[in-house]
Amino acid sequence: MIDQQLYNDFVNYIKENNKLISFLEENKSLLTDYISPIIKSLTFLAKIAESDENNSEEIQSIFDYGLSYLFENLEQLKLYLRQLNNDYQLLDKMSFYIKIVFDLEELKMEIEKCDDIDKEEKNKDINRIDDVLEFFEDNIVPNVVINEFELDNYLKLYYDLLNKYTNIVLANEAFNEYCSIYGI
Repeated sequence: MIDQQLYNDFVNYIKENNKLISFLEENKSLLTDYISPIIKSLTFLAKIAESDENNSEEIQSIFDYGLSYLFENLEQLKLYLRQLNNDYQLLDKMSFYIKIVFDLEELKMEIEKCDDIDKEEKNKDINRIDDVLEFFEDNIVPNVVINEFELDNYLKLYYDLLNKYTNIVLANEAFNEYCSIYGI
């Protein structure tokens, strides 16, 4: 069984952030992938935990990870929203850049943990990720004019990094897959 207080905190946190979550879902925002599948998965896990006491430790571990991931994403989105003067439409307009930041922050973390990558190559890629992150984070601002050539170079670098590390599964992809497998 999932810790009841933690589950209650999850439910309350979703209620507190309902306006943002609903906006993302209703507008089919790219950012929904970092929120909705996690909420669905955690709700589903809580139901499974009630009937499957044999796997309760594993379920609790996944629930804890998912809740932490959800919290980080929502809090980051709320920071971006404040940075964008609480303009939900502008947040959605900037969603592609925010997606890139979310993906690369997680990819960087996973690369840092991986011992199978040559240290020099790892450092080179982490520096490349930092460069791309800096560009996109700097451009998540209202009404900024972006140099198209620079944008193209950073987008290419982003896709090159994702393609290089296809063996690394990002959390949002894993939660989306989980939802697909279980039809939730």
